[in-house]
Amino acid sequence: MKLAYFCSEYPSRSHTFIRREINEIRRRGASIDVYALRRPKYENLISELDHQEFQQTISILPVKPWQLLFIHGKMFFQRPLRYLHTLKTALGHHLPGVKNTLWSLFQFAEGILLAHHLQQKPVQHLHIHFANAGANVGMIACTYLQLSWSMTLHGTSCFDYPWGPLLGSKLEKCTFANCISYFGLSQAFRTVGPQHWHKLFVSRCGIELDAVNLAKSNLADYQKDHSVIRIISVGRLHVEKGYPVMISAFADALKVLPDMELVLLGDGPYRKELEAYVKDKGIADKVIFHGAVPEQTVLDEMVHADIFALSSFMEGIPMVLMEAMILEVPVIAPRLAGIPELVIDRENGLLFDPANSSQMAEHIVELAKDKEKRSRYGTAGKEKVLAEFTIEKGVEKLWQRFLELEKNKS
Repeated sequence: MKLAYFCSEYPSRSHTFIRREINEIRRRGASIDVYALRRPKYENLISELDHQEFQQTISILPVKPWQLLFIHGKMFFQRPLRYLHTLKTALGHHLPGVKNTLWSLFQFAEGILLAHHLQQKPVQHLHIHFANAGANVGMIACTYLQLSWSMTLHGTSCFDYPWGPLLGSKLEKCTFANCISYFGLSQAFRTVGPQHWHKLFVSRCGIELDAVNLAKSNLADYQKDHSVIRIISVGRLHVEKGYPVMISAFADALKVLPDMELVLLGDGPYRKELEAYVKDKGIADKVIFHGAVPEQTVLDEMVHADIFALSSFMEGIPMVLMEAMILEVPVIAPRLAGIPELVIDRENGLLFDPANSSQMAEHIVELAKDKEKRSRYGTAGKEKVLAEFTIEKGVEKLWQRFLELEKNKS
């Protein structure tokens, strides 16, 4: 089976789940070429695995103007009617407004570039992650090539403006689309008629156990200060992650239990504001900003924690929650999107109403005070992840769709 994967940007520190999926599909026997609309800056990649993916990924942009004109001329003369039909499709797939019309022309130009690349190494099917600009470009390329294509729908961004209003049209055109959560499935159902619902199904993201086992093996060399409760959170320092809610909750919890520390792993445009907010709260000595660290370091740090906390305003099902749970670290998370499908309140973790810092503070105090409860939730969390959220189980339904596709084409 010959597949191609396509993303707006790849590799990325926040998209390790795509790499895991690709590796697992390859392990099952598929040949996969990976394409990206654009590559990230090499210096922004901190994992050796991402460095390897960087070298193997074929990027569409940047392209020199003369190359763009040459490729478009070539693709037009190869299939002039198909080229014009594809242009019509691109111009019919955008939000109202002159600016959006212009962007659709840019995406058409990029889609023909992608089609040209895909012709060089022919594939049976294109799979796209996220229903964003990359999905527009991938759809345009497949329209020209008359190639089957599919999508993975992730978090809220796939259903919100500006991509949400265009999602229904994509779902009508694609061969199938998998959602990482039943919440996502319900949101996809809202955008398209029931006659297309058979294309939609749930296929989870999942974790790789090798890296988890390595983190556990490193734990034996770690001497923990059991007098201090260590709370850890992992994520990009961005407004959508809701860190002021977590910091406020932590500050309130410190008034009850002062022997705690909060460790934040990750970096981003919101860091200076968060550092200032921590100072304003008078808890700068209790909050540690570690910055961005490699994937394995995240696991190595996480395994030393007493509690994992998440405060996001929008999510799919975060990989970091799965990683904490498989490491038997009890979790506190907002009750939103697909998170309750992973974290069962008062069974394997604690859920709070999104943006409710006082409720989050209560949960921090509750778990910090109760070692037995932390242990019980940690054990139950590991069982939940092993049952549903390993990469082997996560990709199974997606893999079956790929197999059905190959069977139908043969």
